[in-house]
Amino acid sequence: MPQKRLPAEKRKEQILKCAVKVFARNNYQSARVADIASEAGISEAAVYKHFPSKNAIYLKVLKHMSSRILTFWQEEINKEPNTYRALRNMGLTYFRRMSKHPDELRVQFQAIAEVENPEILKRLHQDHQNYMDLINKVIQRGIQEGSFRKDVNSAVLGWLFDGVGILMNMMNLLSFKEEFNEKTVAKIIDHLLESIKA
Repeated sequence: MPQKRLPAEKRKEQILKCAVKVFARNNYQSARVADIASEAGISEAAVYKHFPSKNAIYLKVLKHMSSRILTFWQEEINKEPNTYRALRNMGLTYFRRMSKHPDELRVQFQAIAEVENPEILKRLHQDHQNYMDLINKVIQRGIQEGSFRKDVNSAVLGWLFDGVGILMNMMNLLSFKEEFNEKTVAKIIDHLLESIKA
């Protein structure tokens, strides 16, 4: 049964939330707009009123997820003046968030398999560049304040942090919950950060 009429922005949000569930369950290739409409309890035409295609929905889902990651990382940076702790908290917050949102985690990881689509490749490239830019900025702050060594290559360290994020996602998806828990993540982050301390 179709749901009551929602304001346009609320309806878009609802469609995106439902799309995450559908993409996580079926992957991008197998998912259909009809599945998203059904999950949202609306008609397929109602979905197309807000999004021109499945690809547009998928790109918006990916952008929405990456924007949220950047937002909660920025919150950690803003509330923690100590750069070492800010970077550590960014990693731990990411781990907790992905553990609590397995559908988002699955969609984010599955997206890598869709890079033959140039728009998806561009979106993922931009997302990871944004992550790298923010991490690089925090590391540069740590170098300037004297927390990290001056000879640290912040770009290389940024790649390492991004790689740790991908590793977290993979271990979570493979159900290494006991072996790869928050303590393990904290040790990995501490090991990286200890290697660059001033």
